[in-house]
Amino acid sequence: MTDDKRRTLRPTDDPEEKPDDFDPSDPVGDEDTPDIQDESEDEESSQPGDNEEITIEVDDESAEDEVDDAPTIPSAKAVLNRLLEKNEIILKLNKDNAEKDRQLKGLNEKWLRSIAEFENYRKRSRKEWELLKQQSRTEVILEILNIVDDFERAFSVTEDEDDEFVQGIRLIYNNLVSVLDKFGVQEIDASDSPFDPNFHMAVGQLEADSVESGHVVEVIQKGYQLDDAVIRPARVIVAK
Repeated sequence: MTDDKRRTLRPTDDPEEKPDDFDPSDPVGDEDTPDIQDESEDEESSQPGDNEEITIEVDDESAEDEVDDAPTIPSAKAVLNRLLEKNEIILKLNKDNAEKDRQLKGLNEKWLRSIAEFENYRKRSRKEWELLKQQSRTEVILEILNIVDDFERAFSVTEDEDDEFVQGIRLIYNNLVSVLDKFGVQEIDASDSPFDPNFHMAVGQLEADSVESGHVVEVIQKGYQLDDAVIRPARVIVAK
């Protein structure tokens, strides 16, 4: 930055001429023009002398700062490079968003698949548990049915039905059948009915004129159902 330039101005060399007959000690003049003399003295004191210089400072630095503060117009190449950088940033963000969306979709599918698998597992477990209870109950009931069969075989060979001992045994039998009925055990009615492999098990055939062909002639062992499911088919002899 250059130093401040100084410009010097000089007043005119011709001072104001005074009349020859002017006497500053004249009393008449002092009385007639006191104000004029004072004003002239003030003006003379305020005016610069013959040899005094007047300096006006010009700040070139402020002028240069004003020039430097002016906005600069970027070149077309700089604008193009800036646009290319922003375009690359946008493409990268779009790629990252697409990757995040893909990951989110995969996690959502895994979550839905896990829910479906858990629901299937819960249903399968409940079904298996119900089947296990059914099988356990069926095994117990089948053992009890064998005891019922023993009671019935004993009653078939009993001669005195009025015997108190026989009546006591029949009472126990009736109570046992009643308990089975409470658990949903029902006897399969097979006498004189058409042979049905879903409910009957044929153990032999017999010619019978009183029974139609394909019908049950005799029941060897009773069959039973548990909640509409056959737990033991009836063993029968079928007419030819």
